[in-house]
Amino acid sequence: MSAEEISPRELRARVRLSRHEIAHLWNGGVLSLKVEGQDAEADPEISCADAESSRGVRILVKRVSAT
Repeated sequence: MSAEEISPRELRARVRLSRHEIAHLWNGGVLSLKVEGQDAEADPEISCADAESSRGVRILVKRVSAT
């Protein structure tokens, strides 16, 4: 399979984070991505390893469409 071919269950999405989302991660929050494609979905969670939350885990949800 060449680099240009995408299998039906493979998702590719470009995620652009806002300053607010980056600050959320830096302050110990979790970003829960919802990647939605035609034949598949993915729900990765992103966090910053350098940031420890002292107020509990805060989750921000972002939805993106796969190509």
